[in-house]
Amino acid sequence: MYEKFRTALAARLADKLPAKLLHDVLQELDMVASDYDVKRKCTDLIVAEGIPEIIKMYCAALAVENKALGTIDGYRRKLVEFFDFVRKPYNNVTTNDVRVFLYHVQQSRNLKKATVELYRVSINAFYNWLVDEEYLERNPARRIAPIDVPESEREPVTKVELEYLRMACKTLREKALIDFLFSTGCRVSECAAVAMTDIDWSDRSVRIRHGKGDKFRIVYFNAESEVSLKAYLAGRKHESAALFACSRAPYGHMSKEALEAEVRHIRSRTGDKVKTPVSPHVLRHTFATTAIDNGMPVEQVQQLLGHANLDTTMIYVKRNQEKIKASHQKYIS
Repeated sequence: MYEKFRTALAARLADKLPAKLLHDVLQELDMVASDYDVKRKCTDLIVAEGIPEIIKMYCAALAVENKALGTIDGYRRKLVEFFDFVRKPYNNVTTNDVRVFLYHVQQSRNLKKATVELYRVSINAFYNWLVDEEYLERNPARRIAPIDVPESEREPVTKVELEYLRMACKTLREKALIDFLFSTGCRVSECAAVAMTDIDWSDRSVRIRHGKGDKFRIVYFNAESEVSLKAYLAGRKHESAALFACSRAPYGHMSKEALEAEVRHIRSRTGDKVKTPVSPHVLRHTFATTAIDNGMPVEQVQQLLGHANLDTTMIYVKRNQEKIKASHQKYIS
């Protein structure tokens, strides 16, 4: 029962305290609570508030675990959509409810298998948490096998296509954005969060907020990106703490969605000159592929990309090896 009390308290404080301070408060609570027995006044959950409240508590638990804000928001939105569909309290959901929902989202919205798998993972993780916290005895999503997602062969942007993208930029901000995304390999959410104080012009480095607690890493931008960034900043007619700032007052940080839309608009102007589908993630992929192709050690690529697991970075090495193998079969046969 104490764990439920602890989680409920964390949910109430999540919006009021920084993640690190909340973590420290809960640690102190654990020490004090060791001398007490905690009992709940009423053992019945209020059904009308059960779904939103339990999701809020789950998201608070994820925040305490230092999960990225984008990850937490993704889980929250998918869970709200799931419960809006099933129209049941969380403790009445069956395995078949989950199956029907996954089928529904795939058919009604023509989603890719990878996206449907994200829904399954979100629901399964939520119910695993409910079981761990002793709200439920079993996870109804456990029996649903992972969806077999074919590995997408996302092609990087070629050097020529990159030049066409630069030529298609209409503003100094657009040019700076393309150069920055390619030369740093940042995630678009990380790019959106970069502040002017994060940049060290002396060595062309950027302090990237890692999105998980107070962690950060250092990435670098090339000379061409330096030139385009300085041109963009010199041309700004406003003061902003953000590197990539909105065009209207109060000139705050551009959102992740706004940056993605900007890249799409640039790509659309190239017509058929750029065959590759382009997004901020494709530019990140291009950075990684270019680095591996040019001989950068995979551990350094991992550090720059901010991959927690080396296996994630090894995907680029594997694809590079496959290209070498294909060339060998073509030329040495």
